Amino acid sequence: MQSIPAASTIVNVSAFIDWNSQLLLTKRDKDTDPVGTADAAFKQTVRRVARCLASIDGSLRFRVALRLYHGWHKGYEVTPNRKAAQITVAKADFASLSQRPNVVFSPLVEFGDHLLEASASRLHRKLGCHLSDTVRPRSRGGWEEKMVDTALASDVVVTAHRDKTRWIVVVTEDDDFIPPVYTAEFALTGTNSRAMILQKNIRSSLLPLDGILING
Repeated sequence: MQSIPAASTIVNVSAFIDWNSQLLLTKRDKDTDPVGTADAAFKQTVRRVARCLASIDGSLRFRVALRLYHGWHKGYEVTPNRKAAQITVAKADFASLSQRPNVVFSPLVEFGDHLLEASASRLHRKLGCHLSDTVRPRSRGGWEEKMVDTALASDVVVTAHRDKTRWIVVVTEDDDFIPPVYTAEFALTGTNSRAMILQKNIRSSLLPLDGILING
């Protein structure tokens, strides 16, 4: 069981996970071993998030809530990747998940097909989510994700405006999430909260990303 300093401030963190990018980072075949790949991606991701937060300020205690974004439904059918992610989350030992004493993870992991702010009238009656049909056939063959990136971006902006005390971490390898993080950073101006992108493979950029883009 991890021990946490009693005298430090607790900071709530929302970690928005671009799940496809994390699956790719494992360099495993998710089609032949979806559960093994999901497990490797989950452990790798939480380890990186914990390391990032602990390195920013070791005097703070961080409580991290995870939201996973991916094409979770092919039409109305739950995808193998969704099932694998649910199995991984269900068997995770959240009490010992973090190797950093000042970082803990909430066991209430959420999926991005249920938006943080959208009308209940938009929920699918049986699936209980706002966004089904997020995996669709390409015109030239194969499959592609739809609405996943914009769902993550929407939730980042909503969180920044709704809770000024909460930190935001977007875990991705995709520069498309820079605009919503810029917006979140601006929304948190004048607070002690931060909005950032955690990226493993940082590429050169002409954009001013100091204090936002974290390598890890």
